[in-house]
Amino acid sequence: MKKTNVILGIVLAIFVISAITILAIAIINNTEEKETVPVNVDFEALSSNIEEITNLDKTKMQQITIEDLQNDFNIDPQWVKRAIGVRPYVNISASMYVIVEATDGNIDNIISAFKSYGDKYDDMWKDYLTEEYELVKNRQIGSKGNYVYFIVSDYANDIIDLIK
Repeated sequence: MKKTNVILGIVLAIFVISAITILAIAIINNTEEKETVPVNVDFEALSSNIEEITNLDKTKMQQITIEDLQNDFNIDPQWVKRAIGVRPYVNISASMYVIVEATDGNIDNIISAFKSYGDKYDDMWKDYLTEEYELVKNRQIGSKGNYVYFIVSDYANDIIDLIK
């Protein structure tokens, strides 16, 4: 009888420890910060916030248009709902950003186009200005929800954080 009680006690202790461990893991997973997927980004506010944190000289930058996306980035206009971005007028600075709200099913198409453009941009800068080439090599291409970005900047992570 005592042997049975000891075995039953051990089995019960193992069950309680397992249940507590599973509960603790579930609580930890639910309290971790999860990446929010942007639903509707205010592009005007986003553009203003980017200008504030990057200190880009607007006199040396040009706005990127849908035509630029088509001609320079090889992005089909049907893939794009809206877009914002700037790039330098003259190649003395490599800093630029483009943020596109993709139409349904076209996120991968835009990312692929940005990667191809990034390779060309890399070739353009690799034998030019070393400091600027480092920015180009560290470019950020990715997506948050339906928003796809191409960023060459010291402030790339800050810009990505603004997309919410």
